[in-house]
Amino acid sequence: MMSDSYRHELCFGDAGLEVKARYTTKGSDQIAIASDDVIEDDGTGETVVDVVEAFKLNEIQLSKKDFMAYVKQFLKAVSEKLESIGKGDRIPDFKKGATEMVKYIIGRFDEFQFYTGPKFSMDGGLAFSYQKEQEDEGPTFLFFHDAMKQEKF
Repeated sequence: MMSDSYRHELCFGDAGLEVKARYTTKGSDQIAIASDDVIEDDGTGETVVDVVEAFKLNEIQLSKKDFMAYVKQFLKAVSEKLESIGKGDRIPDFKKGATEMVKYIIGRFDEFQFYTGPKFSMDGGLAFSYQKEQEDEGPTFLFFHDAMKQEKF
C-alpha cells in the first residue's frame, strides 16, 4: 500500500505511519518515480494522487459507525497477530498509539478519504487520506504501521 520511496515518518507513538503524497499527471509523457520527483504538468493527462495511482488504491465510503465497527475488529486482529509473531511487548504501545490515531481520524472524519488495496480487501488494512496543511502539494496518508507487512526488493 506504500513504499519507502515516499516521504514518511512514524506518528502516534509509532503505531501510525504518515506518508506525504503529491498530485501528479497520469497519461502525460512525464513519469514520476516517487513523491519527491518534480513533474511539470504538460496538460495532456488526468491529475491523480501518486500514492493512489502507484498502489492501485480504491476509495471506499464509510460512515463513522462503519469505521468504528471496522477499526475495533481490525485493531484486535493486529494485536493478536503481534502476539502470535512474538511481538507481544509491542501491544500496549500499539494500542495506545492506535487509539490516539483513531481519535484523530474521528475528530476530523469529514476531512478523510478511505482507501483499500487493489483487491478491495479490508482485512489487509485501510489507508486514510486528508489534506493536512493547505499548502501541501498533495494529501497526507495515514496507515497503521504495525499492521503493515514489510517486503524487501
